[in-house]
Amino acid sequence: MIKKIIFTISFIIITVCGNAQKNINDYKYIIIPNSFEFSKSDDQYQLNSLSEFLFKKYGYEAYLIDNVPEDIKSDRCSALTADVSNEEKTMFKTRVEVILKDCYGEVVIKSKIGESRLKEYPKAYNQALRDAFETFKNLNYKYVAKEKIVETSKEEEPTVMKVVAKEKEITEEDTKVLVPKVEVKDKKAEDVVSSSKETTSELYYAQAITNGFQLVNSEPKVVMILLATYAKDVFLVKDKNAIVFNKDDQWIYSQNEGTSLEVRVLDIKF
Repeated sequence: MIKKIIFTISFIIITVCGNAQKNINDYKYIIIPNSFEFSKSDDQYQLNSLSEFLFKKYGYEAYLIDNVPEDIKSDRCSALTADVSNEEKTMFKTRVEVILKDCYGEVVIKSKIGESRLKEYPKAYNQALRDAFETFKNLNYKYVAKEKIVETSKEEEPTVMKVVAKEKEITEEDTKVLVPKVEVKDKKAEDVVSSSKETTSELYYAQAITNGFQLVNSEPKVVMILLATYAKDVFLVKDKNAIVFNKDDQWIYSQNEGTSLEVRVLDIKF
């Protein structure tokens, strides 16, 4: 059983290393068009200028399309393009969703549905948009420039790294060094999982995003991002050495720091 769990974790890590996941932190800028698809005029209800303001307020480098920096023009794929959809609106509610797409038109992330019951459209759209932006407020966004692939020179000390001038393809042999061997002493792996009787008291709501889900609590606040894998009901936890998987109709959080193994049950509503 232990070997099976270690193999599963190793396979997931190798899969993710070999297949780059789209992440909002990979993008430096956000471009906002002069009007959104449902708008009848530029900056209708001031939604476009409000979007620029809110992105900047929450730590993103955002620009209306007429004021983008020069480096965006030379590297269009360094930026995401924002859109706002109101396809979810109802008779009694104004509902909007903020969508960020990459330079190929692929969706990278969607916000939660922002809502308002106000009757006046300008105020209703303003309130609904601010509600939707709670998603981006809670993402802890920080731009991370993509690093060049590096390899250790055999002639140098193991701690000294040299930059490869030409990018090389990552092979399965290369990824093996990224997967440490895990030893569980004195307890079988299945015993560790079964002994975790306490379920996290807080209920998390799973919201679909590109390549996975974001778990949101009742505030609402994004507390965890789950990245999909090829294995059914097995997710990688973003920025953690951890996975979340389903066992006996329970969602198990398993974090391995090399010297310690944390296992707990999560209460998730999909």
